[in-house]
Amino acid sequence: MTRSGDGAQSVHSWPGRGISILNGIVGDYLDRRVNGLAIAMAFMQDGRPLAVTAHGLRVAQPALSGKLVILVHGWCCNETVWRFPREAATYATKLQADAGYTPFSVRYNTGLPVAQSGQDLARLLRALAEAYPAPIDEVVLIGHSMGGLVIRAACHIGEESGDRWVDLVKRIFYIATPLDGADLARLAHGATLALSTLPNPIARLVGNVLDVRSRGVKDLRTGGSVASDDESGSASLADLPWLASASHTLLVGTLMDNPRNLVSKTLGDGLVRVPAAREDGAASPADIRVFPGLNHLQLAHDAAVYDVIRRLCT
Repeated sequence: MTRSGDGAQSVHSWPGRGISILNGIVGDYLDRRVNGLAIAMAFMQDGRPLAVTAHGLRVAQPALSGKLVILVHGWCCNETVWRFPREAATYATKLQADAGYTPFSVRYNTGLPVAQSGQDLARLLRALAEAYPAPIDEVVLIGHSMGGLVIRAACHIGEESGDRWVDLVKRIFYIATPLDGADLARLAHGATLALSTLPNPIARLVGNVLDVRSRGVKDLRTGGSVASDDESGSASLADLPWLASASHTLLVGTLMDNPRNLVSKTLGDGLVRVPAAREDGAASPADIRVFPGLNHLQLAHDAAVYDVIRRLCT
């Protein structure tokens, strides 16, 4: 059966967005059942998968440069989350216009374990590096929310495999990425456990319904691991060393204009909080930039966020 990542379903329509949401919620189940609604990871252009061949790349990108920028969306989203309001531009296409980068956007099944999506992304980047019909000097990776976790997993997997694309990654942006886990996902997990253990049958039923969540969203609770199955004790992505060849920037928002406001400190952008200072006193490996008044989704298409990305890339 043809998977939705292989078809021409418009992601700009509500059915297209609905498929992405469905994958985020039960995408691991769809994948196990080889259901036609399961999204297969691919580079996308105009709502269609991009052929990762020298010919396909030349047709899609007539002006290929040695600088590549790759967008990886977050949970329950697709590549349209990057579009600026009332215009077709994204961070990647703006970097193309301002600094000569060649843009790519990834679509994937956000219900799969982060580690499995990381494996898929590593394979996709390996194929791109092998097929690219010009020398590659630099790769910039930009991930929103879960996309940042998938990038971390892909870089670890690619480095372990000795993939040459890893050494080309010079800068990584993690936008609203729950590197240490998302509080909302932890709350859902706690509520599920509590309801499932109560003697009341209705409470247990509600707990069982809440537990019908994909591995992808469950990974948001901890920030993901390097194992794609339920293996206990597997290393957390948060414990992995950061890719040494790249500089790392974490871009986070707050719901209130005052980042020191109690609501801003407690809720962050609504899903991800601004990281607190490390207890051991060590500096964070990521340069942290805070954008007051921007919520979780707004961070994926905001002029102030792009201005930081542009300045750091140029």
